[in-house]
Amino acid sequence: MKQLMVKTIALLLLQLGCIGVWNVAPRALAQEVSPLDRVMELNRNNEWEQAVQYAQSFLDTGGARTLAERCQAYASIAYSQTRLDRITQAQATLKTFDRTCRELPRDNWLHGLADRIRREINARTAPARRASLMSAPRRPVRDDFWQVADPASLAVSLPALERHKHLCERTNADACLVVYQGKIIQELYSARYHEPTAAMSSTKSVTGLLVGMLIDDGKIRSMDEPVCTYISEWCAGRKAKVTLRHLLTMTSGLPERTTTGVGYVGDKNPYVIAQPLEHEPGTVWAYSNEGVQLLSPILDKAAGEPIQDYARKRLFEPLGMRHTRLRTDMKGHAWTYADMGTTARDFARIGMLMMNKGTWEKRRILSEAWVEQSTKASQALNPRYGLLWWLFDNPKGYGAQGYLDTNLYVFPERDLIVVRMQAMPGPQQLSYEWEALPLFNQLAR
Repeated sequence: MKQLMVKTIALLLLQLGCIGVWNVAPRALAQEVSPLDRVMELNRNNEWEQAVQYAQSFLDTGGARTLAERCQAYASIAYSQTRLDRITQAQATLKTFDRTCRELPRDNWLHGLADRIRREINARTAPARRASLMSAPRRPVRDDFWQVADPASLAVSLPALERHKHLCERTNADACLVVYQGKIIQELYSARYHEPTAAMSSTKSVTGLLVGMLIDDGKIRSMDEPVCTYISEWCAGRKAKVTLRHLLTMTSGLPERTTTGVGYVGDKNPYVIAQPLEHEPGTVWAYSNEGVQLLSPILDKAAGEPIQDYARKRLFEPLGMRHTRLRTDMKGHAWTYADMGTTARDFARIGMLMMNKGTWEKRRILSEAWVEQSTKASQALNPRYGLLWWLFDNPKGYGAQGYLDTNLYVFPERDLIVVRMQAMPGPQQLSYEWEALPLFNQLAR
């Protein structure tokens, strides 16, 4: 049953947009389907009524249910009821959860899930907060860097800016931030927004910058160093051919994993070190969370300290990113592939650093050469990919991209930076980017 619970928790977290926020202990996964697996599948398919029934049946049948199992069932029911807009019932279920689960450790992931559901309910029921997005800016504490400008005073398209606001609303954004000529011209937050919020896979692009900084600091010789230099388990067979460049360009030979992988384990670094290659290094482009997480133990050794500490001292603090940190797993290892905790304004500072080619307020933080290498095609297998940065042709620029369009866009020729963040999927999750890119063309000419 413990093995089944690990699989159920991980898959439910993935469906709820929480994977990477909570820790899941590594176990061998059983193959049979449990009732809670079925609940997860129904929720993923938007069959919320059936999900409620299955979860309630799981509770009613009794037997040797652990406290964690009962709590997960209640949280699942509350989630489904919220999706069905049965707010009163969801509130009652959450009260049952609170009574039943008070003995669970406060850092257990289920408390966090219940809190997220509660915040969503509060956003739906508070009369003053019914609007999807509010145009009044929320300034992070002690944010004395960003200036806010009236877009009417600048050479921007006000109709395009208004359409962008509506796009953020329709696509369930928690935050949208537009920076033009170094000033904020649009700042929108939903009632669901909270700080810090997860940067999802946009974190990968920040990891790429940390590699560049370690090269600048002489702690890594070059991108062409073998992984074997840092990880002895990668010194034999095809793994001995893998370099840091392969990890930065998604060409290591590790496959893309969508339903299994590093997001489902708690102690991440041993897991990724043990992963086998499926392809000869340099022959296939495959988006690999495991390949980027493999940089975590490498960067620890190169920095001579936990990479989250190096990142704080070398990147976040110099940029004034007081509310940003790399997430760590159950063993204190940094998550280099996802879920950096940050804010919309903090994240925009990364965009400003890139726009300024590695300088921040006249201080060199990152070499200009690394910014240039990161933001051009890094290999021929996928010309839209740089060094953990995505590339755009129309408009010309680059971006950090994550789950639910939690993205950072930088368009240097237009002096434009855009941040969009979202923590959980909405009832009808629509794509943001395919409509946003044409708007960026219109917004800043």
